Amino acid sequence: HQFVWNDFSEEYLPTDRKHTYYPSVIINEHLYELKISDIPVIPYFPVNSYYEWTDYRFYGLRSATAYVLVFDLSNADTFQYIRTLRDQMLESRDMRNVPLLVVGNKQDLIVSSSTTGGAAGGNGGAGSSGASGSGGATVAIAGSSGGGASGKDVEYREKRRDIVNLVKKHWKCTYIECSAKYNWRVVAVFKELMKAVDSLETGQTNKEVCSPMMDNIHDALDRNKCSIL
Repeated sequence: HQFVWNDFSEEYLPTDRKHTYYPSVIINEHLYELKISDIPVIPYFPVNSYYEWTDYRFYGLRSATAYVLVFDLSNADTFQYIRTLRDQMLESRDMRNVPLLVVGNKQDLIVSSSTTGGAAGGNGGAGSSGASGSGGATVAIAGSSGGGASGKDVEYREKRRDIVNLVKKHWKCTYIECSAKYNWRVVAVFKELMKAVDSLETGQTNKEVCSPMMDNIHDALDRNKCSIL
């Protein structure tokens, strides 16, 4: 909603069914008509086309051009969920040349809880603002035994470092933290996604002969450019 309509509802409603959006973006002078499918939590990634067709939530998943796996920065269990989902994706389809982004959402909760905890504990523990921590945030902090705010911050930072290393170094994926509520880095998520898609598409189209129609489109884009910030 933030990316397509610049809108956020204060009333929290979990995604209960698949929603599809059709925004248009221009990046690197290429026009893309996107189809973004926002799906609810699914029990597993469809292993073949049969399972994909038997449940409306799965339709189109196996043929998607790119994936964005989103977890809640304040809930460790949600990161474990997308970790399992990614493993299933690698087992059930060829993920070569398929961009995959990992996004930690609800960064505002981490920042606010860190600030509150730091004030109450007498130390300015604002160090959690980056909260990549899939999760360490709520679960790790809740499970720590005593310690003041500093102990919580240390444990949180360790959890954050583990997740960042896993995603960036082992998964070789782009990792971004954002807040849909306050529109922090939401556009950056889709910008990174489209940069990856565009680089793949450009690499393929460079091998093809451009048609006169494509030349006209490119000329029009040169005259009237639009940038994604």
